[in-house]
Amino acid sequence: MASTGEVACFGEDVYSAFQKAMLATGFTFPKQGILIGIQKSFRPKFLSVAEVLYGEGFKLYATEATSDWLNANDIPANPVAWPSQESLSPSLPPIRRLIRDGKIDLVINLPNSNTKFVHDNYVIRRMAIDSGIALLTNFQVTKLFAEAVKYSGKLDSKSLFHYRQFDKGDAA
Repeated sequence: MASTGEVACFGEDVYSAFQKAMLATGFTFPKQGILIGIQKSFRPKFLSVAEVLYGEGFKLYATEATSDWLNANDIPANPVAWPSQESLSPSLPPIRRLIRDGKIDLVINLPNSNTKFVHDNYVIRRMAIDSGIALLTNFQVTKLFAEAVKYSGKLDSKSLFHYRQFDKGDAA
């Protein structure tokens, strides 16, 4: 299960319905920067998501290997130090400071258990939660989030009644 609750929302398309559902759960859409930490196995599928996020004007931060991969694929990403390696990588900004300074307002953390950074991934997710920063940990939700940011227009506040009336009008 990817979440602890369910919300049903309606929209003109899947993207606006998704945005409404996210907002209804208290999700805060980012305005500044996005921290990305993904495992190598997600990279082929994640490239299009990163392109959309960058194209929509977000500043991207990423763990070292992810940053190297994004930059190699022409998506600018600023490298950050893993929490356990902050003292070993003094030239890289620590995630804690970026979060504290408000530079990051969304964390995308897509790990698997086959990594030496299991604890670091936990610490990153915990920092996001403790700081009230939006956190995405599911690839499908992350992909839909990026698509919704790109394709969704202004959100409306129409009721279910409106959509049911609209459906009846289309059938006639």
